[in-house]
Amino acid sequence: MKFQTTKETLFNGIQIVHNIVGSKVNLPILSNMLLEAGNGKLKMVTTDLDVGISCEYPVEIVENGSITVHTKRFSDIIHELPDGNVTLSVKKNNMVTIQTENCEFKISGLPKDEFPKLPEFKDKEAIKIRQPLLKEMFIKTSFAASKDETRYVLNGILFEVENNKISLIATDGRRLAIIEKNINTGI
Repeated sequence: MKFQTTKETLFNGIQIVHNIVGSKVNLPILSNMLLEAGNGKLKMVTTDLDVGISCEYPVEIVENGSITVHTKRFSDIIHELPDGNVTLSVKKNNMVTIQTENCEFKISGLPKDEFPKLPEFKDKEAIKIRQPLLKEMFIKTSFAASKDETRYVLNGILFEVENNKISLIATDGRRLAIIEKNINTGI
């Protein structure tokens, strides 16, 4: 695997996905971030087995491939790099080389096949909603969700989409919060 991009692009992606990685993990691979280069894009993925996040950025691909790297170490290295172009390459022994014009770092990685797969979502059932609206709806319902771990059925927010209407509903058994918004869902 080998690709070229800018420090800014790489660091922006890391900032999005690194928050999922906890300091105390059961499996060492969960401390890692999956990097996949292909089709002119770099995909970055992290998960804690409950929550997963991925993002893609356009990069200049020299050679397709994938590797996992320790998220904190990788983030620290990229953060300290000077602004400008970055070349990342992986050798057959899973050694990752990060190069800029004036410096070079090497860290060891792990193969992709050890990293847990995130579920694939099909676009045919997807809807688009503006982030501020979704955030407002979550804020107006999340306070009513149960925080009691023994009542795990009530720990979440019900998200319903039908007939161009989105509803979020939460309860802890005593309180009930409902918010409905009309929106063109395309479903």
